[in-house]
Amino acid sequence: MEDEIKSWLKNILKEEIEDHSVNVLGNAEKGEGYLSDILYVKLTPKSNNQIETYELVLKCNRINQATTPIKEAFRTEMFIYNEVIPAFTKLQTEKGLHNWFSSVPTCYGTLTTKDVQIIVLENLKTSDYVLWDKKHPFTRKHMDLILEEYAKFHALSIALQQHDPQKFKELSDGLGDTFIREFVKTNNMDTVFGRAALEIYDLLKGDLDENTLNTWKILYEKAYFILEGMVDKKETPKVILHASCWCNNFMFKYDPADNFSPVRVFVLDWQLSKASSPILDLSYFIFANISTEDVQHISDILNGYYEKLQFRSSQLGTDLHNLYSKQQFLDDWRKYAKYGALYACLIYKICTTEKDEVVDLTDVSDTDTNFFEAFCYEVKNKVAFKNRARHVVNYVVENKLI
Repeated sequence: MEDEIKSWLKNILKEEIEDHSVNVLGNAEKGEGYLSDILYVKLTPKSNNQIETYELVLKCNRINQATTPIKEAFRTEMFIYNEVIPAFTKLQTEKGLHNWFSSVPTCYGTLTTKDVQIIVLENLKTSDYVLWDKKHPFTRKHMDLILEEYAKFHALSIALQQHDPQKFKELSDGLGDTFIREFVKTNNMDTVFGRAALEIYDLLKGDLDENTLNTWKILYEKAYFILEGMVDKKETPKVILHASCWCNNFMFKYDPADNFSPVRVFVLDWQLSKASSPILDLSYFIFANISTEDVQHISDILNGYYEKLQFRSSQLGTDLHNLYSKQQFLDDWRKYAKYGALYACLIYKICTTEKDEVVDLTDVSDTDTNFFEAFCYEVKNKVAFKNRARHVVNYVVENKLI
């Protein structure tokens, strides 16, 4: 394996690394990478004359084993690192905002051969960044920190559309919509999300009133429309989305004096990115990660995000109000927030799944199992599952978001 990794890295790093030793430090835990095999690698010079040591994460996909959706997801993430991030970095530099949005791991390069797809990233764990415990919702501090970065990222799309609309179109078209094309239309993932909504409906019988649950059940009935056809592509302002907004796709560094206060966040996993309404990121992120205590403050969270987006847009020379007014933003929230509610159903299931139940989608490539079947399992900890969902079900129905 060492020789194979050296071969990959030589092509990607564009350096002579024959005098470096390769140490594979480990793999991601099962399910931590979901659509990738992840290796932690240290590349160390054998002589004292060379000072460059690399601490790397290799996201790997064996093409001869992979289903088309995973290949396309890798292509999307490569496009983000090779095309979108450089374009956004160029724009913010031109505006005099150096390292303004810098919450994406350094990508050392990518490689595609007939046998493998590789993305090489910095290993954030060596800089004391950690994942959140997915069994728990985020605290408000974590929510606010991430929404600040989302506001910057979305503002870059808005500014680029004004600054260079043709470039933004190239980026949007280049991304496409991997999730709809490869996961929904060919692998029945809309049914997976719908069934998760139905599981929550069944679990909460006796906890919530019948009218609330019957309204919630509409998510199950309209899952395909919500995922594929709901957003008005002509009238809704588009930004490039993260689109993978659950807690495992963020890594945090904490204040040494306070282990509960995150001071920096990095955004991971861009395999499902696409261009669409910012409400899709916002609703997915909020509903998938919010606590029972904070759900009553969603109006404040929405107002805070819009204020951040407006301020960050102004830093890039864009008047957000004329392009995307607060009223249109709130109207879009009411129309499209059900997208995040539907996504959150599956996230609650994943977050309350025990380690021995975890689905590793890279395993699907090696069997006749499809993505739909891979998620058709029963969560053992049903109490945790329904407790994660109850407050969101109430909020979504009470606020007439379905």
